[in-house]
Amino acid sequence: MPPSGPPPYSLIEANHRLASHFYAHSGHAASLPGALAIYSGADSTAFNIASLTAPATHLPTVLHHLTTHYDQLATGSALWLCEQLAPQPDPALFHQYRYRFQQSAPGLLAGPFPAPRHALTPGLTVRPVLTAHDALTFAHLVSVIFHVAFPLCQRIYADPAAWRPPTYGWLVYRFEEPVSCAMVTAAHGVAGFYSVGTLPHYQGRGYGEKLMRHAAQYNATNLDCPQSVLQSSPAGRKLYDRLGFREFTRFSIYNRPFADQ
Repeated sequence: MPPSGPPPYSLIEANHRLASHFYAHSGHAASLPGALAIYSGADSTAFNIASLTAPATHLPTVLHHLTTHYDQLATGSALWLCEQLAPQPDPALFHQYRYRFQQSAPGLLAGPFPAPRHALTPGLTVRPVLTAHDALTFAHLVSVIFHVAFPLCQRIYADPAAWRPPTYGWLVYRFEEPVSCAMVTAAHGVAGFYSVGTLPHYQGRGYGEKLMRHAAQYNATNLDCPQSVLQSSPAGRKLYDRLGFREFTRFSIYNRPFADQ
């Protein structure tokens, strides 16, 4: 990355915020003071995503607006806090607004991937999400891989009209069986990978690497997005390190159900 370019963390954070708009296709995206609030149309902390739009100089005000907004919608939500935008937030403040810390996710960035160390798994094809059947297949894979109720995944992913730039979907088939998926948001020279996963009984066989290499090549060649970003789970970190990803930020994820359970 050129020294005069934006800091790496900002590329990761901005792409994540852009990608979250995908979940608003059945709901809406609201610009609140200091934050973006995505509503998926369902009561879901997984898909109603809030994120800061600037450094949090007055985080209590931001949290007040977010809680008011989502309470009016009678829904839960999740707040993704990039560490550079909200360094060392006060835990008591989140407790006051009923936010529960869920997990921490590293934000990673890579340039062009290095050559594979070994031959990629044969017998696989990578296909874009183009049709209603493709979109429904994507929804099914996300449901099984990430243990999300299928009706909710169907609502979020199964509308083919939702799959439009800057968001793209990819599926890996083992012969004619769908086994892996990934959503990509590509803009401003950066492609973000989201919902990357493989069916449990096929994990560890290189299917995810095949998918990411195919998508990254497409992103660079056709979308002018040679850099890749993502938020890593512990399970995927070994692959991402092998593909040249480096950690430049960390997201703290706070869940807030509509009503305390």
